Amino acid sequence: MSTLRIQRIEAKAFKAFKHFDFKLNGRNLLAYGANGSGKSSLYWTLYTFLQSAQKEPAEVGKYFDKHRLENLIHRYSTNDERDAAAIAITLQKESESIGCIYTLSEKQQDTFKVPDILKGNLASDFITYRILFSFYHFRNSQSIDLWPVFEQEMLPFCQGTSVKDIAGLWKYLQNAKPYETSAASGESPWYRKKRYREFDEYIERFNIALADVLTSITTEAQLFYDKNFSKINEPKLELIVGMTRPASKYYRDKHLHLPPVIGFEIKMDGTPISKPHAFLNEAKLTQLALSVRFGATLAHLHDSPFKLLVLDDLLISLDMENRMKVVDIILSETFADYQKVILTHELGFFNEFRRRIGGQHTDWSFQHFKNASPQAGSTLKEAKSEMQKAEDYLHGQNLDEAASCLRKAADDTAKRLREWLSKEKLPPGQFFSLTENLRDAKNKLLLSVPKQLYEKVLKGTPIELLHQLIPNDVADWEAQTGLPVAERGKINSKRGDLRKLLTDTHWTAMENVRLIDEVLATTERVLNPGAHGGETPLYEDEVEIAFDLIKRLEKCLP
Repeated sequence: MSTLRIQRIEAKAFKAFKHFDFKLNGRNLLAYGANGSGKSSLYWTLYTFLQSAQKEPAEVGKYFDKHRLENLIHRYSTNDERDAAAIAITLQKESESIGCIYTLSEKQQDTFKVPDILKGNLASDFITYRILFSFYHFRNSQSIDLWPVFEQEMLPFCQGTSVKDIAGLWKYLQNAKPYETSAASGESPWYRKKRYREFDEYIERFNIALADVLTSITTEAQLFYDKNFSKINEPKLELIVGMTRPASKYYRDKHLHLPPVIGFEIKMDGTPISKPHAFLNEAKLTQLALSVRFGATLAHLHDSPFKLLVLDDLLISLDMENRMKVVDIILSETFADYQKVILTHELGFFNEFRRRIGGQHTDWSFQHFKNASPQAGSTLKEAKSEMQKAEDYLHGQNLDEAASCLRKAADDTAKRLREWLSKEKLPPGQFFSLTENLRDAKNKLLLSVPKQLYEKVLKGTPIELLHQLIPNDVADWEAQTGLPVAERGKINSKRGDLRKLLTDTHWTAMENVRLIDEVLATTERVLNPGAHGGETPLYEDEVEIAFDLIKRLEKCLP
């Protein structure tokens, strides 16, 4: 884990934020909100902060200068608020109790050339849906050109072997104007030609460095795809990312140069496919795009005490199965060193991601973007689960509201349990009641246990007695001297399997059946919203019991 973490994010009159103050306290962030609620504003707050370390103060100050067209000031701010426009990030080392505040404003740039932030800028990664869109927004007659999105989203974080700061070199080439500079200084034709040659030499250096970077990305992208998306029963796919046209030398007659074109092609079982966007479906293209994007990250890992991984609506083109695959990747050891900020507009995906985090939830902050009006600006509010809401209502003695939240949690858990046991999703748009889902899940569990075994052995037998049915020792058959050693080994192995079935597999299934029966028993009173508010009030004890049952039901899921 990185040793330098974001503790607090503040923004005044910046983008969608008017008075934004959020304490992250070194945790990862998972947040959802509708389009326009402030997700991209948080993305750009963090991006601007990291990029500012390598930019001159004037380049950063323009974003907070109300007189500049490039400013990113909140449009509904007052003049006084515009004058105070700023962002401030508090970073703190794990070994220290006090953090350091870095402020950016029109006249202040605390981050300029700060070593840890410079390293953090190179080591961090910011990924949006645009990288995925760039793979399939071309017409079938066109070839893919990744350069525009590569220049914006990947080049700033790349380092080559021959040229360390490739982005800096490209920026120099973009700003260099050999003809205008030569003409303005009154240089002779000989000096002008010399200036052109020097420019062309820099272009050649850039092309060589970029080719090396793309080779590294291709290697890592292929490894990433093979590990996370490749399937045995599918054709073998090979990914190729490379320049189909290098950056041009300086055109003396037109006084300009052209950027490179970065193509993306594949081989399918060895057969070249030059336009994969015209051949593959969107889900497969998204897998390839993710492989290329994460390949770029893994190809240029940098040592740094501060690493951010910021994803903004990255997975909108993937179905839920593939989304959760990517979630598992994000939560894996591959990105364990990163402080993660995951932003999405889909509440369903937010909830699935949250469930996947599971026992590591203390390392995460779960938030909801709130934007009452554009004039008020965006804020973050804790996004509590239905179980958390139920617990709050229970502690506040609001039993009817607690029961309503428990019903929502039970509905969601029963649906997911039924789908998990059936190994298929329920038909979209078709309603199934809580009772239907619970009974179907119960029947699936009972099918996994032989009826006679349940009725005559498992039913009502405590786990301690089940362990005694198949003892661990072998004294009862060791006396049989006629048994060969190999047969004894088989018997011992089979006894172990039978013991596991009785005390683990089947026992767990039957415990879950009993749990479902207990939940079903609470549906009439606690989990039936229609029963609330009648002559017989809810009692705290029965709501607490229902809370415990739903909590246990959630643990039945993997």
